[in-house]
Amino acid sequence: MPARTTAPDSAQQPSDRVEHLYGKPEVYDILHAPDTPWEVGGLFRIARRFLGPREPSSMRWLEPACGSGRYLRLAAKKGVRVVGFDREPEMIAYASGKLRESGVSVGRGRAADLFVGDMVGFESRVRARSIDMAFNLINTIRHLPSDRAMLEHLRGIAAVLRPGGVYVVGISLSSYGNEEPDEDVWRGRRGKTEVTQIVSYTPAPGGRAAAARSERVHSHLMAKSRGVVAHHDDTYNLRAYDTKQWRSIIRRSGFRLTATIDEQGEDHTPREPGYCLYVLAPLG
Repeated sequence: MPARTTAPDSAQQPSDRVEHLYGKPEVYDILHAPDTPWEVGGLFRIARRFLGPREPSSMRWLEPACGSGRYLRLAAKKGVRVVGFDREPEMIAYASGKLRESGVSVGRGRAADLFVGDMVGFESRVRARSIDMAFNLINTIRHLPSDRAMLEHLRGIAAVLRPGGVYVVGISLSSYGNEEPDEDVWRGRRGKTEVTQIVSYTPAPGGRAAAARSERVHSHLMAKSRGVVAHHDDTYNLRAYDTKQWRSIIRRSGFRLTATIDEQGEDHTPREPGYCLYVLAPLG
């Protein structure tokens, strides 16, 4: 991406450049830090509701596509044994380092097991029937590009869940033809670094073609530190599901729908369009 520079008299102004930020996971960690304790508190409430009252040290949680490991870090500090993976090596290196900084042992068979992996085919790296609760929040699961990939992912999750275990999926459903373009703004701060992300969404139109099931997402991220502003622009697709399509996936996946809840574990009626957490349990 070409760099943007300021005018020659910029010595009196903060410099301004465009920079690729995928290799800077701390920026994403800062961006989402304000809500993380609240979200992890919700995960503990969900675990109590669906797994029963248990000591944190008796549970093992899995997060596919864990990114900077912000959820796993807080859960591990409370005693939960955690497993996470992400396809970006920089994210896993950052997440592992932050866990070690907080006093958590990292490595296969230890308190935290993190590895580079994809949401399809990860199960060979996780011991079968060893996970009490897996979770995948804020539409991360929609990065899977097709129904086939979604089904393969869900079958992998089913293989690593213990009997009685659950998979908590946070997903926004589409209402084809009834949605207008939308925008979100996220902000975070840590020390002298401020991060702002502006995200705009172009809804999927619906239909039989693959492109008709793609929501287009445009992200502009700004990280400001010591007067220097770095910019990153990104555009990607999220796979779209309406209610009928999502429930069809669940029926075909080997899971059953146990409950629909909000982020704090309370019953919630899904709406189309709208975001909801789906608690899935393997059949049999």
